[in-house]
Amino acid sequence: MDPDPSTEPQTRPVDPARRTPPPIRYGEMARRAPEGDIDFDALFDAPGPGDAPRELEIGFGRGRFLVERARSAPGSRILGIEIKAKWGHLVEERRKREGLTHVVALAGDARQILPRLRPRACLARVFLHFPDPWWKKKHGKRRVLDDDFLAEVSRLLAPGGELFVQTDVEDRALEMRERIEAFAVEGAPAFSMRGAFDQPNPYGARSNREARADEDHLPVYRVLAIRR
Repeated sequence: MDPDPSTEPQTRPVDPARRTPPPIRYGEMARRAPEGDIDFDALFDAPGPGDAPRELEIGFGRGRFLVERARSAPGSRILGIEIKAKWGHLVEERRKREGLTHVVALAGDARQILPRLRPRACLARVFLHFPDPWWKKKHGKRRVLDDDFLAEVSRLLAPGGELFVQTDVEDRALEMRERIEAFAVEGAPAFSMRGAFDQPNPYGARSNREARADEDHLPVYRVLAIRR
């Protein structure tokens, strides 16, 4: 006997517009550093002149500084590293759309990538904007700017190369400046300090956080260190 239609459960068709979209797997889509030693110049789509300045931004976030710096320094080759795969992927796709062949955006942990980056003394500049947003002591191990980081930066920066760090927290700026000043290689100070905390940003580019601080009329504290 056929079932009585009046007793069958009624289901309403699902509106396609209300269906939950599948998750975007940024971790699988983002560009990653190759295994083993990493040749800085081999990361770029097109080889540049041998004397082109090499620059590195660590933790580029939404990528405003990386893209603006690429526009203001077309003669440089600029590598960005971002731990969040979403921003790593989106910024790499943006630079491709804009035809910026002298910049590369990688997703990954800079603490694992820097020790594999070659050659030594190859970088003209290293940028670190508003790092270490953790306040508790137990989070100290998560901070980027520690002695291990400074050891890799000092290895990669050419003599006269620049380490530029910004923060909107004065105590953090004091702490970072003191750590950089105290860092030594083979018993000799690795860096000399230039300028005061209120020095202007000289690089023709602003990070997203820096632009927001400017809009809100908040101070930004800047540390510029030169590799001895």
